[in-house]
Amino acid sequence: MVTPTNVYLWLADQSVPVVVILCVTIFIMILLFVSARARRVAMNRRRAGVNEFTFVSYLATYGFDADIARMTYQYLQEKQNVHFPIEPQDQLDEDLGLDSADIRQTVRELLTATERQYRPGMMHTPLNTVEDLVRYLQACPRNTEVAA
Repeated sequence: MVTPTNVYLWLADQSVPVVVILCVTIFIMILLFVSARARRVAMNRRRAGVNEFTFVSYLATYGFDADIARMTYQYLQEKQNVHFPIEPQDQLDEDLGLDSADIRQTVRELLTATERQYRPGMMHTPLNTVEDLVRYLQACPRNTEVAA
């Protein structure tokens, strides 16, 4: 390969590989978008009968607080933009797309909404599922005011 003598010739030599890389990148982005959309449509179709009421009643049968379960479902739908029905076994990271910062924010805001104290030592295992999140929120002690 001949060494180009100026910038214009160098750019002309590099244009074909850059265009190929750009086309491959655009193709991958389109493929990821179509895949995510298909997954979301499939989730909505598979969970047609699941809603907030079924989520809360399922957890209530196992002794979970219905108010905490309801607040958790509503928070995940509204604040964390989960646009498909949520099931208790859903993974927070893989299924709902929450990263560790989102999970920490969710815990803090739900503890505030349910008027409970944040106790980091009470979490013996990481929060993996929505059920784990509700269980942790329910285990945290309620805020109490000390009388003077």
